[in-house]
Amino acid sequence: MGTVADLQSEWARLVVHSFLEAGVRDAVISPGSRSTPFTVAALEQTGLRCISALDERSAAHYALGQARATGRPSLILCTSGSAPANYFPAVIEASEAGVPLVVLSADRPPELLHCGANQTTDQVGLYGRHVRFFAQLGEPRADDLGLRAAKRLATRAVFETLGSHPGPVHLNAQARKPLGPTAGHGRDPELHGRVQAILQEPLAAVSGSRVVDDGVVQSVARALDGAARPLILCGPAPVQQGELRGELRALADRATVPIASEASGQMRFGAGADTVLGALDTLWSTDRGGAALVPDFVLQLGANPTSKGWEELCGAHRIRRVVVHPWDWIDPASNAELVIQAEVADFLRALATKTFAAAGRDTAFAQNLRRAEGLVWTAASEVLTRVGDALSEAGVARAVHGAAPERSALVLGNSLPIRNFDTWVPPGDASLRVFSQRGVSGIDGVVSGAAGVASCTLEPTTLLVGDVSFLHDINGLQLASKATSPLVVVVVNNGGGRIFEQLPIARHGKEQWLPYFTTPHEASMASAASIYGCPFETVRSVSELRVALQSAHARDGCTVVEAVVPAHGSAEQSSALRSAVEQALRREGF
Repeated sequence: MGTVADLQSEWARLVVHSFLEAGVRDAVISPGSRSTPFTVAALEQTGLRCISALDERSAAHYALGQARATGRPSLILCTSGSAPANYFPAVIEASEAGVPLVVLSADRPPELLHCGANQTTDQVGLYGRHVRFFAQLGEPRADDLGLRAAKRLATRAVFETLGSHPGPVHLNAQARKPLGPTAGHGRDPELHGRVQAILQEPLAAVSGSRVVDDGVVQSVARALDGAARPLILCGPAPVQQGELRGELRALADRATVPIASEASGQMRFGAGADTVLGALDTLWSTDRGGAALVPDFVLQLGANPTSKGWEELCGAHRIRRVVVHPWDWIDPASNAELVIQAEVADFLRALATKTFAAAGRDTAFAQNLRRAEGLVWTAASEVLTRVGDALSEAGVARAVHGAAPERSALVLGNSLPIRNFDTWVPPGDASLRVFSQRGVSGIDGVVSGAAGVASCTLEPTTLLVGDVSFLHDINGLQLASKATSPLVVVVVNNGGGRIFEQLPIARHGKEQWLPYFTTPHEASMASAASIYGCPFETVRSVSELRVALQSAHARDGCTVVEAVVPAHGSAEQSSALRSAVEQALRREGF
């Protein structure tokens, strides 16, 4: 007869092996005692790559980075108590962004619940409606039905996380002491044999596919064909959507429709991407651009654009709009004509089978968009030329883009970095895989997420992040320091959260209020990097930054580059750009 420890070990091995069989390949493990059986099972599981993370917040965002890079869920494993609560920010991000993630939390046995036992809280349904699936694994059972049920729940969890609406799932597993292997006691052969037999049984086959409705596609084709000033607009999307660049361009050429893409829309950088528009946010933010460059029909692919200009345009004009997204209802303006829940690839391929005549096109519209686009990038270059070699946030964005190797991963932090990149970096032919954390657009876990991306790619990874985001996730450097390929963390240090200087609070609030938003600091970035032994360099000019980036991309492992810029430079340069574009549009007769 086996012991409690034997049963728990076999039970944990069955659950972990079932995750692997269902498609999980990476496990991010945080330290703890109650999770011992599952940690040991993961470490002994052939084919499962494990990494240790001391901070559960960082661990979960690291797993999200892996999932964004691979398209498959990683397993995050922790002990009981407050440990799984530290996963919560990443669980919310995974839920809103549709990123697969498997949470396995260890828990106390029933007799220790609701009695004041140490490190114990109610973990059932901990993440509420933010998970696609929750199951209480309960305590280990030795009967065949109990063993098969554990395998089924683990398998279903992976299916649910990858379902029609991807997102996080949570399994809670109770464990009773002794938690680890017992001295002088071997594996129970009878129980081991039954577990082994159940592991050999085939997984259940589940079909969850959806077919794109041909009638809906035909109606979109008619609307697109009949529009005078149509536009295809690409918002934040998974990196895998970049594989559709060629198909989208071919469709747009045949239907004579211009394409606009944010950096995170995956269409902006790659072969032939210099034909894609990237300056519409700036144009729509000007008076003349917002009045003269208004489409009458927009086919929006992916999540809602970050663009403030697009938000203002939607508020000022009634634009016919069709949104295509794999699972969400993307319509914050509440005026979309049609929301199609379908895989973007499937929808585009179905749309490509339709015939387009485009007899009613206003040919001047596309020409004016292209002409105005050129005016923006000319004005941007002139603004940057005026500051010369002095480092600015705009200059950092351009230098980071210029130094990024072909096919490398670029991770854009939230707040100003992603906006500055969209504003100052034009589309180009060099192919980049752009990652962003736009589910709930938080600044938490950005370093950890970039480290997760780097762990799943052979090419270099570059993270462009603000100083407040970097300081918020210093523990992410623990995982970043384990990178084997080049991971370059570029920290834009402007002494705080300067995006608030571009918001109404700076114009209309009291002066003494602003520091509570911008959170100015005098933190040492070098000291932060030294905690985990990451090579570090501070740069204060564009030429210094270019040299530092070249060296960092040639070095395996994580390098932190601090780019020191003026505290208020972003707001000043953005204002200068908009003013220059407004003048250019007026001069050119828009």
